[in-house]
Order: sequence, then structure tokens, then C-alpha cells
Amino acid sequence: MFPTIFTKHTIEFDPSKCVGCGLCYKACFVDVIRWDAENRKPIFKYVEDCEHCFYCQSQCKKEAIRVVPNYASERLLQSFPQYK
Repeated sequence: MFPTIFTKHTIEFDPSKCVGCGLCYKACFVDVIRWDAENRKPIFKYVEDCEHCFYCQSQCKKEAIRVVPNYASERLLQSFPQYK
């Protein structure tokens, strides 16, 4: 059985600070951040899949992104038959 993780992480984004460089989009390896080419701004899709690695936040030189993990919301379900 594969683990199931339920989280309520959030990503705070200040569009007034964003300069449209796209570094956050390029940094996101789990495809949570998509890119709106027309408006040159990130779109935050599938935030529940965020690995809270903070890479997008660290790449944003204008501090427009803040990852806020909610560790209390995590519920990990795994089955370890050897411990039953």
C-alpha cells in the first residue's frame, strides 16, 4: 500500500512584488506552480501536492512567494504488515 498524505499547506503570493522572472515556476519540481505566459505571473495549482521544499521561495529574489507548511494537517497512512 502506498502512503496517502493529506495536507493543508498554503503558498502566499504577493503579485505586486512579482517581476515575472519565472524562477519560481522553473524551481517547482512537482508542478505545483504553473506559468501564465500572457500575464507573466505564476499560477498556483495543486497546492496540496506541495513538498514544502521552499525552493520556489528561495529562488524568488523579490520575496513575492512564501511557503507556509501546515505540519499539523498531515495524515500519513501506511501499512507495515511486519508490525501487525
